[in-house]
Parts: sequence; structure tokens; C-alpha cells
Amino acid sequence: MKKLFTLFLLSFALIGNAQITITTADLPTAGSSYILASDTLYTDIISPGGANQVWNYSQLANHGQDTLSFQSAAGTPYATNFPGATMAVNSPADSVWAYFISNPNGLYLKGAYTYSVGGIGGVSNIALVYNPAQIYAPTPFTYGSTRNEVSRFQLDINSMSPHIRVIHRTESMLNGDGYGSLTTPYATYPNTLRIKSVDLSYDSIYVDLLGFGFYTLAQTSQSQVSSYKWYKNGNPSLLLSLNADSLATNVSGADFLFVPGATGINTLSSQKAIKAYPNPASDILVIDIPKEIKEESTLQIYNNAGQLLNTVSINDLDRYMLDVKQYPAGLYSFILTGSKTYSSRFVVQH
Repeated sequence: MKKLFTLFLLSFALIGNAQITITTADLPTAGSSYILASDTLYTDIISPGGANQVWNYSQLANHGQDTLSFQSAAGTPYATNFPGATMAVNSPADSVWAYFISNPNGLYLKGAYTYSVGGIGGVSNIALVYNPAQIYAPTPFTYGSTRNEVSRFQLDINSMSPHIRVIHRTESMLNGDGYGSLTTPYATYPNTLRIKSVDLSYDSIYVDLLGFGFYTLAQTSQSQVSSYKWYKNGNPSLLLSLNADSLATNVSGADFLFVPGATGINTLSSQKAIKAYPNPASDILVIDIPKEIKEESTLQIYNNAGQLLNTVSINDLDRYMLDVKQYPAGLYSFILTGSKTYSSRFVVQH
């Protein structure tokens, strides 16, 4: 009987933390949007990998958010610079368009274009084109999978004398080094895959003294960084990303999914709940705007998969009337951001 009970417990543990495979179905598609929160001060030693791990990162702080909204590359301003790119992401804060390729082998960064001063290295109107493209998320990938990828870009600066050519080459070594349960400040995800990436980069600077196209190597350097990323099946699939040192042991900085999936949404201690009624709502949801932020604030609406549905600028309102008739029945959340951040959940019921 004791052996049977032990086998039962082992079986239950395996069911609770199933080994998963990340596929192309888990990659972002045009129209998908989600928010990553950043803990810029987080430092720690990386947790062990392996089977059936329990990773707890509920202590991460929220120092700011960045919205990633993927759209079709066709029709975006700089798509012609990145042949083969299927999707694009615009970051107005950084004045950068990033272009991606999605194929059966995964999601790749094709390159980036900066369109005003301050984007890439403080300069503007420069396209960094990766050839080969840089791996962002590999597929299909599971526990024990390994892959080596090489990416490269070349940047010619001919606006000064002598002409300068910069060549950046990265060798990425990826390993599905663990699976199990992951807890972030917002949710616990029972079935996740951790992918470790070690990136060895070579930077070479060449100069053309006479301007005739003959470049001579002037300087070369080498560096290595590591990262760990946790994925789940579904979209959004990326849950947590940790930046590590060259030895892949010490963590410095973290990004995590700000609005979770079906496990629900918990309010951060740095945020405050906000009054919204009636809840459930079938027609209009009334959101009371706190006095301290009503002069200038932004309201963002998300579905239960963490996808951004709508963004509204609110100025000098005591309350906002949100029309929910357009939304299918289900669980939603909103974030009201101004001098302070407020969040809440609501249910649409038709």
C-alpha cells in the first residue's frame, strides 16, 4: 500500500507540472499585444533548473511597464529595409521600429530602425539589419532541447572621415534547462518551460582611411551575457525574462508579464484598487476617477489573455463610462495610470 501511495503522489506531481513544448502556435501574431513590467533593481542568484521545479518570483517589483503591440510589417514606414519581416513593433518612447520574422523555427529579430535622435546609439535614420536574423523565441522547443544560432549585422557610418564599419556577430546557445511551476507577482503558472540562452558577441570596428571602400580592422572586442526566459503554452507565452551575467549565475534585472492569463489578476502592493460598477456589467461600466490623477491619466483595457484592447486618454473627468457591449462575455481588467497607478477587474455578462 505504501508503494502504491508513493506512485500516486509521483503521478500527481507529474500531472501538476507537465513537460510542455513551445510551438509556433505560442508565438505572437499580428494584432497581439501585451505589457511587460520591469524590475530594474532585482538581483539574485539564478534558481536551479531541472524537472518539476517550483520557481517563485512573487517578490519582483514593478518599476515601469512597456507595451509590445505586434502588427503586420506590410505598410509600416521602414518595412522595405527589412526584407522577409512579417511583423513590426513600434516604440515611440525609444523612437525605434523593430521588425520580426516568424517561421517554423521560431520568432527572429530581423532588425531595428531609429527614426529620431536618441534611438540607436543616439543617432537617427539608421537601419540595423540582422543577416542572419537574431533568435528571439525558438520553436519547437521543450525540456532538454538545445540549439545554436548565429546572428550578424553590419553598420556603415559614412557621414564622417574616416568611414567606419561596425560588424556585430552573436553566437547564441539555447537550452531548455527546466520545467515546472512559476509564480510571478500576478499569478502562478503550473506548466512552464525555462529556456537558458548564452550569447557570445564579437564586435569589430573597421576604418576606410581614404574613402575608397578598403576597410582595415582597427579594434575588436568580445563579450558574453546570459538570460533565462519562462514560457507557457498560449498567447502571450512569455512570462518572465531574467538578465544574467556571463557565467549565467547572477541575475540583474527582470521583465515579467504585467497582465496574466486565466489564473487571474492580483493588485500589486504599489497599486490601489479603484471603484468600478456595476460588476458584472452588461451595458456600461462606470469607473470612478480619483481626484489626484483626473487631470491627466490613461485608461487601458485588457482581456483575460493579457491582450490590450483599448487605450483611452482621460482628462479632468470624475468618472468614465466604459461601453462594454462591444466585448464578449468574460473576465477583463483595466489599468488607470497617472501620478499613481490603479487597477481592477470586471466581468462582462450579456
